Amino acid sequence: MATKQIVQVEGRSLQLSNLDKVLWPRVGLTKANLLDYHASLFGLTKHHWMDRTLTVTRYPHGVEGEFFYQKNVPQSAPPWVATHQIEETNYIVAKDLATISWLANSAAIEFHPSTFVTSRPNVPSYAIIDLDPTAPQGFAEAVQIGKYCRDVLAELGLHGYPKLSGATGIHIYIPLQSRYDFGITAQLVRVIGLTLQRLHPHKVTLERLIKNRHGVYVDYMQNHPGRTIVGVYSPRPTPEATVSTPVRWEDLDSYEPRDFTLQTVPAWVREKGDLFEPVLSKPQSLEHLRNLQLF
Repeated sequence: MATKQIVQVEGRSLQLSNLDKVLWPRVGLTKANLLDYHASLFGLTKHHWMDRTLTVTRYPHGVEGEFFYQKNVPQSAPPWVATHQIEETNYIVAKDLATISWLANSAAIEFHPSTFVTSRPNVPSYAIIDLDPTAPQGFAEAVQIGKYCRDVLAELGLHGYPKLSGATGIHIYIPLQSRYDFGITAQLVRVIGLTLQRLHPHKVTLERLIKNRHGVYVDYMQNHPGRTIVGVYSPRPTPEATVSTPVRWEDLDSYEPRDFTLQTVPAWVREKGDLFEPVLSKPQSLEHLRNLQLF
């Protein structure tokens, strides 16, 4: 395969390089496989990532090598790459497949889109419950707490939509109307976490210090400005090339993270469709929860 080649991506000229570079050695997947994955999934990711700032993790030597986070747009960025300034950081904005492909060509594996769109930077589109099991707990325990979360959300008159993190955790998105700031979303998830901790004190923790944690950590801090979480359908730097993938609540017991990979997810979404579509189309009000003093 050519070391460098120029391709057209939605009318943009993009120079690709080292396409045969192996990024996931255990499964033999290359940069070309990563680019193909993004092209095949863009029909979905464009709805969930577009017009959001991006933080990416880059693995120039593959997932077994060193990595670094990238927030600021590099000087080498093509002139058509859109950006959005927040304080001292000039973020890349997800605008088109060319931007995603350019980042993937730089060995960006994880994509962390912001919880807000750039036109409303102070208003998150959703609250996120991040369930992170503490060793020796693992994915099975995160699933169990995820089900407890679903029950608590139902008591609050809310719907959440789960996705596997692609590692051992579970992320539950609560789509919200565009009128609640980060303080409200963080407080909402904190209340949910405290409720879970009260009901299941030996299984749930809100302790931030890793050395003091037990069970499954409910990370409500993910709802603060500047914090991000791996995006839906984003690849992960795991040996199996897993992907953060949504599932139905009733199927949560039926899958494990390794079931969803760069190789399997395109066929999965062709069969199931976008299970995260309600996160975009069904925003919810919190007005009925004013007695929780979220406002």
